[in-house]
Amino acid sequence: MESYSIFFPGYTAGEDAYREIEAVCSPYGTKAVVIGGKTAMEKTKEYLLEATQESSIKITDFIWYKGEAAFEYAEELQQLDVVKEADMVFCVGGGKAIDCAKLVADHLKKPYFTFPTIAATCACISALGIYYHTNHVFRDFFRVERPPVHVFISTKVIAEAPEVYLWAGIGDGMSKEAEVKFSARGKEAELTLSEQAGVAMCSCCTEPLLKYGIQAMEDCRLNRPSEAIEQVALDIFINTGMVSNMVDSHKYNTNLAHALFNSMTMLPQVEERHRHGEVVSYGTLVLLTLDKQYDLLDRFFAFYKGMNLPTKLSDIEVSVEELDPVLEAAVKKYDLDYTPYEITTEMIKAAILELEDFNLKAIA
Repeated sequence: MESYSIFFPGYTAGEDAYREIEAVCSPYGTKAVVIGGKTAMEKTKEYLLEATQESSIKITDFIWYKGEAAFEYAEELQQLDVVKEADMVFCVGGGKAIDCAKLVADHLKKPYFTFPTIAATCACISALGIYYHTNHVFRDFFRVERPPVHVFISTKVIAEAPEVYLWAGIGDGMSKEAEVKFSARGKEAELTLSEQAGVAMCSCCTEPLLKYGIQAMEDCRLNRPSEAIEQVALDIFINTGMVSNMVDSHKYNTNLAHALFNSMTMLPQVEERHRHGEVVSYGTLVLLTLDKQYDLLDRFFAFYKGMNLPTKLSDIEVSVEELDPVLEAAVKKYDLDYTPYEITTEMIKAAILELEDFNLKAIA
């Protein structure tokens, strides 16, 4: 057997999470370069500088990630002297900014730390990144060698962000248990120890969102750090992210919900006006419908209605007439390489139409 290594990140959570930067990061050097989104760095710069003012860690620069998680942009950033000379990389922002910055750190073999400013995806703790072409169309998944050393989760920063990001993060998180269990069904004897742990942990990903999601949204609208925001953020970042780290991303981490999102990025209205987690949440309903998991579909549907998450095509501005090329692309994505049975375009379309009927019956 070949040897292999599994790495686990640490995390700090709370309103004053950044105060732990010195204790956590000092063993890795003294110079940190920040790479992140423009708005994210504007919102956190004061907090980061204040947290490091009396510490041995000196922030050498704040660098914009160029607006897309693209391989080309990561290559440009890693050529900058200030990045090359840094001891560590601080990845600040949402999923795309963090994915781009983690790729820079991976290429330069530097330790990196993440500072999520929105709870929209689990990118801050996952070694897996979603990468796009510079024109913003989905390109590929890529897993860096290691996840971050540590994640700093400031509930104050999360609460100050627009609630739409938390909303999208909840939508994305709703896919994890459904997709992982579907992908791993019938493969139990093949799972490694890490994959077994990941599949088991995915069972922890849905209930916190159902329990705290609506309250967390209300608190975020009021920019109020709270237990609900912390529980939802930890679920999105830690629970779903650790599942991503522990299971084989090419086999068990995603499935139909993400395949649909990735193929729907070819539609300009989806790419321009709808968020990753929003579209993934709709794809989760399609998966539950296709797999005839009607009890879960009922629970998810009711929760989505309370959260204003999409339940039908028109919610994401997609028509039935636009589906054929989308579904052809979806079945070619590797997300569907590991399923308990073959999924065809006809099956997906039938599930989508069944879900449309389900919406009509719910109104009636």
